[in-house]
Amino acid sequence: MALSVPIDRRSASRELRLLLQGVDGLAGEGLAAALQRVAEAATTVLRAQGAGVMLADEHEVLRCAAASGPPGRGLATAQERLGAGPALDSYANELPVSSRDLTADSRWPDLRHLIDRAAVRSVLSAPLTLPGGRPIGALNLHSSRERDWEVAEVAATVAYAGVVASLIAIALEARLRGVLLDKLLDALRSGTDRPDAEDG
Repeated sequence: MALSVPIDRRSASRELRLLLQGVDGLAGEGLAAALQRVAEAATTVLRAQGAGVMLADEHEVLRCAAASGPPGRGLATAQERLGAGPALDSYANELPVSSRDLTADSRWPDLRHLIDRAAVRSVLSAPLTLPGGRPIGALNLHSSRERDWEVAEVAATVAYAGVVASLIAIALEARLRGVLLDKLLDALRSGTDRPDAEDG
């Protein structure tokens, strides 16, 4: 189901940033806290040692929104700093991207120097795509050992990323509806505050 409130990618990124800053709540907790729980749960559900969520900002730069621990945050920060890595490729191509051994992967040779190599060895990234087809980020999983990600693990990660994207879409829709409602109420208030021409 697509977002019922139309929005372009840059506006969506801006509104997501505000949500992450706690401007609105999501079922009693902020989006940042919800994404933190999502990252922590991913380690159990998807059998990884760590996980992280990266979201695009208004300039389409992926930023770390949540991580299950320091290695996951370090992996996200390293990709953000380099402007390269599995999460960025997954986001750009809207496909899952895996690396059996990130420390020896020729696709991102500089990444190995910026990560905790004892904690982050193999990586699987899946795109986060809003209903309607707009990519907004990526979900990262990592393991401390070399690992060939099986087809079933990739499928499960893509499915989990879809659930995460739906959660974000719900929060974004609620925020956008709230903003539109506030604007409508302001317009109604300003219309009723005007003196009637016949009273004048």
